Amino acid sequence: MLNILLDTDALVALTKKTDSNRQKAISIYKSLKENGVQFFLSPYTTAETVTVLSYRLSHKEAKKFLQEARKTSLPVLSLEDDTPDLADQWFFKQNKKGTSYFDCYNMALLERYGKQLNAIFSFDSVYKRNGFKTAEEII
Repeated sequence: MLNILLDTDALVALTKKTDSNRQKAISIYKSLKENGVQFFLSPYTTAETVTVLSYRLSHKEAKKFLQEARKTSLPVLSLEDDTPDLADQWFFKQNKKGTSYFDCYNMALLERYGKQLNAIFSFDSVYKRNGFKTAEEII
């Protein structure tokens, strides 16, 4: 079974019909489901996704997404007490303007749970640039 961390941009692409990554996201999602997958979230992914959808789509669609997300009860991974500053460390390693702290938190999770997580479902280049596998690479 594949264990995949979900990123906001993939969830937005699956939700927003006009997203530039939508068709690719649907294809990757279908392949992951066919190969057996367990999706995981960070504690911030749902909130970030709802916010992005509220801005880019509509508040109504964001509320709809939130209701559906709460029904799925996907497992949430968080940084343990022994690694609370790991996300900060990833943020400090980055040099590009506009770096998302939430992406750095995801990289910290990928590092911390590296033996459990196979990849991240995301189109953000920050993950590949930092040596992490994306779902697209493993299907």
